[in-house]
Amino acid sequence: MLKLPLKYYDESGRILPPVWLYSLLLLLCIDWLVFIFSVASRTQTTDLLAFFYPQKEALGLNLVASLPVLLTLVLISQRERLWKHDLVSWRHCILPSIQIGVLILLTSQIYYLMHHQWGFEVFTAVKILLYSVTLYVVTRSRHLKWMIYDWATPFVETVETPDEQSKE
Repeated sequence: MLKLPLKYYDESGRILPPVWLYSLLLLLCIDWLVFIFSVASRTQTTDLLAFFYPQKEALGLNLVASLPVLLTLVLISQRERLWKHDLVSWRHCILPSIQIGVLILLTSQIYYLMHHQWGFEVFTAVKILLYSVTLYVVTRSRHLKWMIYDWATPFVETVETPDEQSKE
């Protein structure tokens, strides 16, 4: 019996990552997206970075803090290539790296609040709420746990039925 509905499996019978995981990981890597888009617009790089990050150390801190999440996003997106090279042990790093990344991001926001004498800012409050909900959802997700367990054997061997064997 399948643990999940059929739409959550690929054509090889492996459990696919949930769609919400990709969007959540992209939201956690928003600092990288801002940095890349600001560098891409060469004439306004400093203005855009100053707008989003008034304190220069905040950008560097957030980029370093979201590295584990970015690494997880890259690993999940490149899983087929890794499986072709018989690499499967990286799957154990998915949940811990997301959790560590979220904890570091949450700590950086608390540091930012502490540095600003605990003044309320809507953007910071939304980030703290997002990080807290993400930590809870990722830790409690059965889909992710089943997916990681399922990826232990990425190549599903096809067993020939007696009818197929007799045709040969």
